[in-house]
Amino acid sequence: GCHRQDRPAPALERYVEAKPDVMLWVGDNVYVDTKTDPQVIEKGYARLGALPAFQQLRDSAVILPVWDDHEYGLDNTGKDYALKNESKQIFRRFWKMEERIPAERPGVFHARQFGSGDSLLQVIMLDGRYNRDDEGEEGDTLGEEQWNWLEEELRKPATLRLVVSGYQVLLDRDSKFETWAKFPKARERLFGLIRDTGAEGVVFVAGDQHYGEAGRMPGVLGYDAVELMFSGINQEEEHVYYTHRATPVAHAKDSYALIDIQWGDTKLDPPHFVFRCFDAATGAPELTYRVNLGELRRPQGD
Repeated sequence: GCHRQDRPAPALERYVEAKPDVMLWVGDNVYVDTKTDPQVIEKGYARLGALPAFQQLRDSAVILPVWDDHEYGLDNTGKDYALKNESKQIFRRFWKMEERIPAERPGVFHARQFGSGDSLLQVIMLDGRYNRDDEGEEGDTLGEEQWNWLEEELRKPATLRLVVSGYQVLLDRDSKFETWAKFPKARERLFGLIRDTGAEGVVFVAGDQHYGEAGRMPGVLGYDAVELMFSGINQEEEHVYYTHRATPVAHAKDSYALIDIQWGDTKLDPPHFVFRCFDAATGAPELTYRVNLGELRRPQGD
């Protein structure tokens, strides 16, 4: 995420080399801020689509996109954005999501499953823009139709669930960045929905800030809430205070991140995933964070 389409992005070539099975585009995938002109949005996507590395990724990996504010169309905006319907249709066309996101859907939320049995990955892409209220105690982030859809998704079986939001879920409310904590009722509804549906294996994935980190909030899902944040593949900025930060912060200007999942329970290792951030210019690792899948389960007897 947070990809400036008018700047070099060596991270895209690193992703090609990594040969991912699935690639998540978590928001601000292009910067096309405009109040009145949908052509600005179209041209920004065309610039991304013309990049050779992007074309290779589109041909070789399953790409799952969602938007944040800058390709939705305006910084920090929500449900009152004047071009939201036009922007949605451009998004659907560019990402070839016409079949997965119905034209009448109030937003670009969608989900997909991979694998089977004990190796079942669910990816849930949340739209925190199309129906989002202004920040405040009672403010909503998703809208009722998306909440109902999310409940249905969380009731489906899965071993690991990546729940993707353009902005962080766990970041402190007093941060200068956007965060679900500035919508306290909505965030508690999210936590409560995960608990009430019995959904295990949830890991939040977010963008927005131009660095990489992982956070962890003990016990709020019936088990710990883990959030992997990575964005700014060709941008960098100073990080902020974060109560629930669980790792060092990765700060390379040109950077890329990978999530590797080991499903099998071997003689040497239980099932787990590893989140890693790298400097795209040198290939040097900047951050490694491992979570055993057993940590994302409710204690027996609960």
